[in-house]
Parts: sequence; C-alpha cells; structure tokens
Amino acid sequence: MSIGSVIGCAVIIAVVLIISLMPIFMGASQKRRTVKPAELFPPRGASPMDVLIGYYGRLADPRKIFNPLMLYWAERGFITIEEDCKRGLKLTKLKDIEAPKSRDGFNSATFELEKNLFEHIFEKGKVFCTLTASCAFTSFYEKIMDGFKEEAAKVTDRKTKKFKILTIILPFIMLFAVSLTVGLSIDNVIAIVMLFPAVAMGFTRGIPHFELEKGSALRYFLYPFFAAAGCAPFFGIIFLFPWEAAVLLSIAIAVALLILFVINKKIDLRTSAQLKVYGRISGFKNFLLLAEIKKLELLVEDDPEYFYKILPYCYILGITEKLKQKFDRVIMDGPGWYLGDLRDTLMF
Repeated sequence: MSIGSVIGCAVIIAVVLIISLMPIFMGASQKRRTVKPAELFPPRGASPMDVLIGYYGRLADPRKIFNPLMLYWAERGFITIEEDCKRGLKLTKLKDIEAPKSRDGFNSATFELEKNLFEHIFEKGKVFCTLTASCAFTSFYEKIMDGFKEEAAKVTDRKTKKFKILTIILPFIMLFAVSLTVGLSIDNVIAIVMLFPAVAMGFTRGIPHFELEKGSALRYFLYPFFAAAGCAPFFGIIFLFPWEAAVLLSIAIAVALLILFVINKKIDLRTSAQLKVYGRISGFKNFLLLAEIKKLELLVEDDPEYFYKILPYCYILGITEKLKQKFDRVIMDGPGWYLGDLRDTLMF
C-alpha cells in the first residue's frame, strides 16, 4: 500500500472515532458543570428506583435495585426483614405499599413498577423468602426491569437520540471507506471481504430489537452465529492482504465494534431539569463522602433513624464500602424492622 492510502485510512478511522466520542465528552462536561449543593437526603419523594435513574440516567443498571428496595420498604414500615439460613432473607408484609407524601423527586411511573413488584411478591401470602422465589417470580421481575429500563431511557436530551443514530451509521461508513481505499490501493477485490464483518455487526447490533422472547435460546444463538459468519471469512482471507492493509482493516473493525457496542450505549446527554436532579443526588453523595464523623454523629443524634433512611440510596450510589469506616464509629441502635445483624448481612 502507498503511504498516502495508509494515512488516508488512518485519518478516516481517527475522525470517525473522535466524532463518536464527542457526545460522551459533552455528557461528562454537562455533569461536571452542574451545581451540586450539599444535601442531607436525596429528593424526599424519590424511591431507590428514582435515584438510580436520576443519577445514572439511561446507563442505570436495574440489577442493583432489589436490595435497596427491600431496605426502603422496611424503613417505611411496609415489611420486616429476617435472616433465614435455609431460605435467605424472609420478608414479612406489614401493610400495603403507599406513595410517599412528598412529591419532590416522585415519579408515578416508577412507583407503579415498584407497586406491581411489591404486590406480586406478596400475592400468595404475607411472607416471601428470597432463596425460594419461583421461576414465575423471576419472569415477572424481568418484566419489571424492562419497564425500569424504559423509564431510564426517558432521562435524556433529544440530542441523545440523534447522536446514537449517528454512532450507528458512522462505523459502517468508515468500514466502507477504509475497505474501498484499501481495495483501490492494493488493486485487489478481496477487500470486499469487509462486507462480511460489516453485515454481521449490523445484525448483531439489531438482535435486541428482534421479535424474540428475551432470554430465549434462539436469541442467544444469533450472537455467536453472526459473529462467526462475519469473522470466519475475514480472518480466513486476511493473510492474502499486505500487512499494512491487514492491520488497517483489523483496526477499522475493532473501532467499529467499540463505537457500536460501547460508545453508542454510553451516550447520556440530559436536559437542564434532569441535570438539576442529578446535581442534587451528586450533592447528597458528596456530602456523605466528605462529612466528618462529628457531623454524622450529630445527624444520628438528631434522628436515630438517619442512617437507615439513607442506606438504600448508599447502595444505589455504590458508597457503602466507603462509608463503612465512618458509620462503624457512630453508635447506632439496630432498626426495629430487621431481625438479625443488618450490618453484616446487608449494609456492607
């Protein structure tokens, strides 16, 4: 290959990668510039679901939600939690779930998801054990999590959708441009082999949108099938290319995969209202991480339940380990709604 062709391909790859990374930097800049006032609590009407969505946006991971929800329900007097060495944690229903009185941070859609989950857990009685949950519960829980993801996807600026579409189109344009440049430079039509990984990426990226039941064997079979269909022809013929061409094409494929399956999913631009909520939650997190022991002792002295009120949100924000040393030095009575050693079992 000529030096000009190599440089041309390198420029194409670099430009596409930089353009694709721009919305990531924009989202990070938005959050960095957001005012983060010191807060003793997250928004009063916000459940752990609301805080998870408000802080992480469309990147929120619903797998983190069940333990915080249990603690949240218990602290609000809906359930008690008891250790059971054979059946895991035993949840006992005390009363029906109710919406919080405060509307600050309250979301009716996430409350409906939370309510449906609570009612399903106790539909067959007032006791539910985590280790004896049925397959039917697991299936229902997955549906609740799908609804959660839909709500999380709404926490976004309209520009996010445009950038996501752009970062789906650009990798394929890049692959076409690089393969065309390489093909013309080496004067060999075998560069058309790039069509195979490009088509495979397109189908693999679209698998979540196929009308197939989530978790079905066929759905998971499609991933390795398309991956093999794209990689086998390419790697089977790449040794016929000059080494410069082989390296450039391999880099182009790697960058396309990075954009399609990593960068595209991490784009998170928000409106000013959404950023305000993010700032308040961040201020609450920063306060807990920076607060001195004496300040925490005063808060617990003023409200003995303070730690148990914020514990579900500490789980959400991933700061329980960092707070352990601080709260270990604060004398606290155990909560009345937990039968067992909460500090060892759930806290940290």
